Amino acid sequence: MSHSVQTSEKPGFTRRFARWWRNWNGRRKARLDLDCCGAVEVERIARDMGVSGADLSILAGKWPDAADLLYWRMNEVHLDRKEITQREPEVMRDLQRVCTVCGSKRRCEHELAKNPSDPAWQIYCPNATTLSVLVAERTVKAKAN
Repeated sequence: MSHSVQTSEKPGFTRRFARWWRNWNGRRKARLDLDCCGAVEVERIARDMGVSGADLSILAGKWPDAADLLYWRMNEVHLDRKEITQREPEVMRDLQRVCTVCGSKRRCEHELAKNPSDPAWQIYCPNATTLSVLVAERTVKAKAN
C-alpha cells in the first residue's frame, strides 16, 4: 500500500475513533452524574423529562446521538423535527426515547443508506405508527389551508 493511501485512511479512522471516544466518554459521564443523584432526585429529573427513572438511566447511557436515525427518517418522510418539537414536545420526546432504545438500529441505518424511500421500515420500526400519523396530520392540515 502506498504512503499516500495510508495517509488518507488514517485521518478517517482517527476522526471516527475520536468521535467514538468523545461519545463513549460523554455517555459514561452522564451515567456517573446520574448515579451521583439520589433515587428521589433521579425520579424528579425523569418526571420533568416525561420518562420513567429506568428509562432515564437507559437514555443517559445512549445520548447524544442515539436518535439520529429518527431525524434521518423524519427527513425522508418530510416531517420537520423543529416544528414537531415546538407543536408536540411530548410526542417528539417519545419518538426520541423509542428510537434510542430500538433494537433495529443496524437494519434501519442500512436501509436508510441503501434505499431510504423503501417502505419496508414500517414493518420493524417501533415509531412507524406515530410517524405515519404525523404525516397524515400534515397532509390534512395542508389540504385545509
